[in-house]
Amino acid sequence: MGWSVAARGIFSRFSEWFGGQSAPDSPHATDVLTRHAEKLMRLRGVMSVGLGRTASGEVAIVVGLENPLSVPENIPSEVEGIPVVVQDVSRPEAFD
Repeated sequence: MGWSVAARGIFSRFSEWFGGQSAPDSPHATDVLTRHAEKLMRLRGVMSVGLGRTASGEVAIVVGLENPLSVPENIPSEVEGIPVVVQDVSRPEAFD
């Protein structure tokens, strides 16, 4: 149970940073994300994963891509019934 609470906190924070919306409180979605986060992070171009919402407000797994113009074919449209939303997080650049 400790892992689930910790994971919920971490993934909620990612969602706030990258999703721009309040993080959903969905134990089922958190569990699904916890099981699949590592696999999703291994996909080419993926910079982050977290929980967020679809445009219609449905709980979703948010996958942040370095270049959303070239979405890898192997990013699923849903994971265990939770929709997957792709967002641009771009690679941060250093300034002089």
